[in-house]
Amino acid sequence: ALYFFTYRRTGLSFTALFYIEQNYAFDILRPLQSEILAHGGSVHWLLVGDEVNMNFLLPGENKISDVAAANALNPAAVFAPGDRVPSFISGLKVQVFHGLNEDKRGNQYPERGLFDLYCTEGPGRTAMLQPLAEQRGYFKVEETGWLKLDTLFNYKPEADTEHALSKNRQTILFASTFSTKLSSAEALHSEISRISTSSKYHWIITLHPKMAADTVAKYRALEGSNLVFYDNNQVMQALHQADVMVCDNSSILQEFLLLKKPVVTFKNRAPQACMLDIEHPALLENAIEQALNTKPELQQAIEDYGASITSFLDGQSAARVYRAAKDMIDSNWQDTKPANRWRNWKMRRQLKNFSFF
Repeated sequence: ALYFFTYRRTGLSFTALFYIEQNYAFDILRPLQSEILAHGGSVHWLLVGDEVNMNFLLPGENKISDVAAANALNPAAVFAPGDRVPSFISGLKVQVFHGLNEDKRGNQYPERGLFDLYCTEGPGRTAMLQPLAEQRGYFKVEETGWLKLDTLFNYKPEADTEHALSKNRQTILFASTFSTKLSSAEALHSEISRISTSSKYHWIITLHPKMAADTVAKYRALEGSNLVFYDNNQVMQALHQADVMVCDNSSILQEFLLLKKPVVTFKNRAPQACMLDIEHPALLENAIEQALNTKPELQQAIEDYGASITSFLDGQSAARVYRAAKDMIDSNWQDTKPANRWRNWKMRRQLKNFSFF
């Protein structure tokens, strides 16, 4: 989806655009929308591809018709939480990321010459990108904090209108990444199915938007009095409702840990002291019990975790992202990125935009 905003600069109307292709972008970008509106700006959306749901737009959020209409706005900046953005839309290209520093990617970020500004969440990702910025010279790195943490920390529980859960039993959230090598969804399905037949816990299931359709169907089939399935626009609600998360290598576990709540992981690639990692599905129920009765040393490791990945836990990252982009534009930034003809041609085909002028 494309998403643009307008704000005032030296008395002139200033237009920018947000480019998104996945449903996870809504929770990421809305804090920046609020920041923009607070500066007198206006916001519009363009939905691109089959994996972003127009129904996730909130009342009052407007969508724009197509790329041509977006370009007619002559945007000064384009914000994207995904890994790509078209060069044939004008403006400063800003990467705001769709997850925290993901261990599943190793210690290198695939910088492909598509962005002018990277707004990182903390020193880990900054350390990956800053040497490349100095070497390549066509992009800048600013440590701003991650936008979605504004949504996470400023969440208002009274906004929950669906799936009001019973207060007399504890809630377990299962979330999984989609990669078959890193996901626990298939491996844990039978055990979650067995445990959820008991009314001991209330289960919430939410899966990555790219999860295989047959796997999603298997979990939806488990819905009943003890288990509910949440769509991707209900993830924030799930994070706050749950007492324990069961996960694997998905970066969503980091968000749950930042709420200072325990996580049980299945075959995590890099288990840490703040996690309870298991290697076999039969160990799941016991691990959940351990998590619900967290020992002081585990709770301390969880408390210490946040500062190890980002120092920006104040719910104000949107203001820093906004300022970083505005400052770069005001500094008379010039686009010197590589042409990236092949990647841009593929995006042109997807967006059905073949105007080169």
